[in-house]
Parts: sequence; C-alpha cells; structure tokens
Amino acid sequence: MVNKFNLSEFGVLLKSKTIGHSPANELHDVIDSTNTRCAELAREGAPEGTIVFGRQQTAGRGRLGRQWLSPADSGLYMSILLRPTAAIGELPAITLGIGVAVAKAIFATSGLRIGLKWVNDIICDDRKVGGILAEMPSGDRSKPALVIGIGINTRFDANDIPDELKDKVYWLEAALGTEYDTNVLAAEICQQVEDVYTSMQHGGTRKVLDEWRAFSVTLGQEVICTTPSREVRGTAIDISDNGALIVETHNGREELLGGEISVRTATGNYL
Repeated sequence: MVNKFNLSEFGVLLKSKTIGHSPANELHDVIDSTNTRCAELAREGAPEGTIVFGRQQTAGRGRLGRQWLSPADSGLYMSILLRPTAAIGELPAITLGIGVAVAKAIFATSGLRIGLKWVNDIICDDRKVGGILAEMPSGDRSKPALVIGIGINTRFDANDIPDELKDKVYWLEAALGTEYDTNVLAAEICQQVEDVYTSMQHGGTRKVLDEWRAFSVTLGQEVICTTPSREVRGTAIDISDNGALIVETHNGREELLGGEISVRTATGNYL
C-alpha cells in the first residue's frame, strides 16, 4: 500500500521550530502550482513557515518557465513561505542553499547520496529526481517574502513519463528498490531548510556554499550554458559568493547567473 502524504502524519514528524508549523498550511489534492498559491498567501499576510502542498500539480513549473511533471501522488510537491529579516543573498545563492538542505534531507531519510547540478537540479544516478524554484513575489515591501518551491520525484509510473524524458527523469523509489515515505521526507526537509535559512541569515552563506561544492556534480566538468542570446562553453571551476557559476572558457573566465546548463558526465553524456 502506497504511503500517501497527509498533514496529520507530517505534523507529528516535524522537528523544526517554525517551518511547517503554520495554521495556514494547505494540502491540495489537485492544484495548478504550489508556488503560485504560496505567493498568494504571502500577499495575504500568511506567516513565515507556511507551506502549500499538492498531491498533483497541473501547472507546476521549474526555472525558465518550464513545466514540472507532477502526476498524482508521485512526488513531494511543496512551497515554503519565508520572510527574511536580513539580506541572505541573491536568488542563485538561496537556491543553492536550499539544494544543500534537500540533499541532506534525502540522505538522512534514505541513505541515498544526492548530487546537485547548478543551479537548481537534484540528481541521482545521472538523472534528475527533483528541482528547486526560489521566487520573490511582489507585494508589501514592509513584509518581504521568499517562496521556495521544492519538487521531488518519489514514485513514478514509467508510462507517465514522456518518451523524450525517460532517460533524464528518475525517482527515489527506483533508486532505493523499496517504498519511501514522503511524510518523513517533508518533515526532514523542513528541519534542513530551517537550518540553512538560519545560517544564511546570520552570515553563514559562505559555509553553506562550501557544502554545495561538496555535493556538486557541476564543478570540474565541461558545461554548456545556453541563454536566449548566446551559448557559453567551458569548464565549471567554482561558484561565487552570490551563487554565480564561474566558467573557464577559451576567452577567459565568465560568471553566469542564469541560463540552461548542460553538464558532461563521465560517460560522455550531458545531463
């Protein structure tokens, strides 16, 4: 029997102090996008730590407006509302920090070692098992808001995956060979996100980015970065303090804050 996500069990498992404890938390059987709804709640004054969960998203999205595949009860789809009281960095740095939290949470609850691909991809066995989308919704400037969208594939029916994605998409239960409890994962993500967020608000961004480097499957690899205006090819050598990817090209070093990155793996394929 599939262990489906539910708010009651999630609440019992929570170890965080703030994130996930809001009375404004929502769980939707079907929703267009948890990030869109979380941004609405932010503008309505919802408190920090509020989370919107969806069993299925009909218009889930990733970076650059791409659709995020979100079949019913096939993953953990959640958006966390934060209200920073101190500057915690650029969106790329925040996204990298949340990636560290998610990688730690997956390892703590499954033993799987996860890789992080700049800027927002969660990688397992050279395939994507999840992604992160950090957004700052417009609204009352006196009440700053940061929405953290997290999508993790936990169990998929291969028939739900389009042919063009079958060799790129993966899920945790396939990697583990057994069932996996999304309630446990969600609670652990809340704890790990809270730890990273607290650290970044108190001057710990460099430490968090060092942790990202340890999880990275991007650094030291050949990469291709595609933007609407150009293509950059080279070797990813580091990240900057604001989360930019530093690439060594034949024309010198470049810092990239956006674009679509393809990373050459040991097999010669790109992910």
